[in-house]
Amino acid sequence: MKTTKILSLLLALLLCLAVFVGCAEVPTGVWENATYTEDKTLGEGDTTLTLTVTAEEKSVVFTVKTNAENVKDALHSVGLIEGEQQAVGFMISHVNGIRADWNQDHAYWAFYDADGNYMMTGVDTTPITGDCAYALVFTPAS
Repeated sequence: MKTTKILSLLLALLLCLAVFVGCAEVPTGVWENATYTEDKTLGEGDTTLTLTVTAEEKSVVFTVKTNAENVKDALHSVGLIEGEQQAVGFMISHVNGIRADWNQDHAYWAFYDADGNYMMTGVDTTPITGDCAYALVFTPAS
């Protein structure tokens, strides 16, 4: 009888664990490949750059401590962006592990200031002049 109660208790605990794990949020869509799915502080330095990354209906805020001179160098140094330098400037291919490829599916990363205004400069030519805030928004083909 004692063994039956212990087995019943273990079975109930396993069932609770299965329900808990099944309810955990699993990233889907473009967020499946994201490096971070929660707000995060990265880097070391005297200046703070705040970056909001938005894709689909989700946003994550990164606080980047840096001594870099421009936004690209700050974000690249902590592994938040990947891309390549082209004649027109630095073309971002990945932000936080999320890919946007204009050549493949016409998706791109749009660069905004803290007030939601589209930046007229790229991440490679935007200087860091004190604490600042920007946003990179995944923009799929329309």
